[in-house]
Amino acid sequence: MRRIDFNQIEAQEDGTYNAPSPGGYIARIERVEDNEQKEYLVIEWDFAEGPFAGYNAETEERAGFWPTCLFRSYKEKALPFFKGFLTAVERSNRRFVFDCARPNCLEGKLVGVVLGEEEYRKRNGKTGTRLYVARTCSIDTIEDGKYTVPECKRLQADTQAASAPALAELDGDDGELPF
Repeated sequence: MRRIDFNQIEAQEDGTYNAPSPGGYIARIERVEDNEQKEYLVIEWDFAEGPFAGYNAETEERAGFWPTCLFRSYKEKALPFFKGFLTAVERSNRRFVFDCARPNCLEGKLVGVVLGEEEYRKRNGKTGTRLYVARTCSIDTIEDGKYTVPECKRLQADTQAASAPALAELDGDDGELPF
């Protein structure tokens, strides 16, 4: 093992981890991928400032995935919401005007994000929680604290097992199986 000067290292207990929590943050759009066939943008963003600046990129480097992507549909029914997102980006970046021919023009731009928390079912069957972008807004909205953090989205109770019908008794059941 290499020599390490542990006097220069601050101890941290196992299981403790400094991670973002639900709330409002200023984000920088890092990458934009356009899925023209399905009419949506996949937007990879990162925390632009504060203690979590660069957190998503660090997670990708460490774990191999981008932790919180933002999906924005531009299908006909979703256009008002898409415009709301673009308005938030344009208000957050002076003189920026979105160009539909170059959706990657969003890269490097700032936008406010309000993160919420939701439960999900892990592969091992247990329940975990993760962050999601509940809302985008201008960075002024975040700086002024004029946003509301949503309540945690809870998983619906597993009603499948509870609602499965009980085995009915067979008419004329003589105790033998019918097969």
